[in-house]
Amino acid sequence: METIGSRIKHARNARQLTQKQVADHLGIKRVSVTQWEGDTTTPDLERIPALAGILDVSVEWLLEANGAPPQANPTTRTKGFKPEITKGQELVRPHKSLPLYAAARGGDGHVIVTFEAIEYLKMPTILEGVRGGYGLLITGESMSPAYRPGDMALVNPNLPPQRDTDVVLYHTPPGDAGDTEAIIKRLDGLNDREWTLEQYQPPKIFKEFRADWPVCHRVVGKYNSR
Repeated sequence: METIGSRIKHARNARQLTQKQVADHLGIKRVSVTQWEGDTTTPDLERIPALAGILDVSVEWLLEANGAPPQANPTTRTKGFKPEITKGQELVRPHKSLPLYAAARGGDGHVIVTFEAIEYLKMPTILEGVRGGYGLLITGESMSPAYRPGDMALVNPNLPPQRDTDVVLYHTPPGDAGDTEAIIKRLDGLNDREWTLEQYQPPKIFKEFRADWPVCHRVVGKYNSR
């Protein structure tokens, strides 16, 4: 299982799902799943969290084969049987678990964060005891090489803004569910009116009004996808 296509096929068979069931869950055509499994094409990064969810595997295993592969269910599939897919938020959450949220690309280097956990992970030490701590799956190249697509930022929403730290700024206060516009940048400076921000690809230092981006969450660590 050296390719993502072979891992998708293995996990799908282990869960006893058809290509059509996977495609229907993702809102795509079945041929797209066929092409993924044949390594003709690869899934868009934005689809990886949902794909990992339906296949019941971690994002890390799907992208990089980190961890043990899913085991095939020995139960013989009944003809016409369609297994029910349980949504992530309905699963039992482990004690002190870390919610992982996905981000899709928006315009002008922004991202759209969906505050509905795609996965629950073991709580990292740096966020133990932190109220509301979460992980954010990175998309886009604007902060590369510090953060590459597929990396997970570890976020403490309770720390105050501080210069020379990485931050997530929100256009509107994040809620328990729904989509929120955000930017992930380096905080070079701040005053009562503005944030001074830095990105790496392409290199740029710019300002944003705090009235437009009133919520600042500090990034305190990350998990590499590689």
